Amino acid sequence: MEKENKFSIGEISKLTGVTVRTLQYYDNIHLVPLKKNKENGRRYYTETDLTRLQQVLFYKSLGLKIKDISKLLEETTTARQLITVLEKQREIFYYKLHDIKSNIAMIEASLSGIEESKALPLGNLVQLIISLNKDTIYQYKDVAFDKKSENTFTEHYQNWEEVLDIYWDWKALILEAVAHILHDVHPESERGQGFAKRWIEMVVSISEGSQDLFTAHKNSYKNREKWPEEDRRLMEFTDSFIDKAVDNYLSSDNSEVWRDKND
Repeated sequence: MEKENKFSIGEISKLTGVTVRTLQYYDNIHLVPLKKNKENGRRYYTETDLTRLQQVLFYKSLGLKIKDISKLLEETTTARQLITVLEKQREIFYYKLHDIKSNIAMIEASLSGIEESKALPLGNLVQLIISLNKDTIYQYKDVAFDKKSENTFTEHYQNWEEVLDIYWDWKALILEAVAHILHDVHPESERGQGFAKRWIEMVVSISEGSQDLFTAHKNSYKNREKWPEEDRRLMEFTDSFIDKAVDNYLSSDNSEVWRDKND
């Protein structure tokens, strides 16, 4: 049987980029333990240990905790078990992504308010942002869309990340509209028309050039009494501002392409 190459802790550190201190920690907790030469007492790694360390680094790069990595390495992991672990980890990252996107939406609303007033955000805008439920998006799973719209949404939105993007792009603009209203911005003003342009671009983006998808979103809007309460109230509060801003924008010559695509 061919002997495996042996590596010192310093050599492994250079090969992998992992610090000696981290390797010592992995040794102490028996995650990637060093072997010991009985004759001279020197400690070393083998090629098998290097492979194990690479597995640790792979799982760690996916955000798994040390205890979970240790469990995976201790057991004879099947493909199905690994898939389950990775799917769970994906859900964790999706939730973190959701949290990041919600924070960005609230920051955008705050910036909009500050830029308009040249002062700290109004108390009622601050109170709204504080009271927002970041998990409102998950309440949509209980919303009963009409069958055709539900099938259309299922067909086009198979990726949870895409759903998060669409939802928070929409909600960021809703919160921006709230900030405009609270600061008495007129829909026909430069700021109002800038908002209208972004709103139309958002609608075009989420409809993906599909008339069926555009119609499904339109039907959902018409039946917004079924929406989660927070989003329904925000939509009702901003409806008039959005309609006036968009109608004014669409009366200009630069809107014909959008009209042709979605009317």
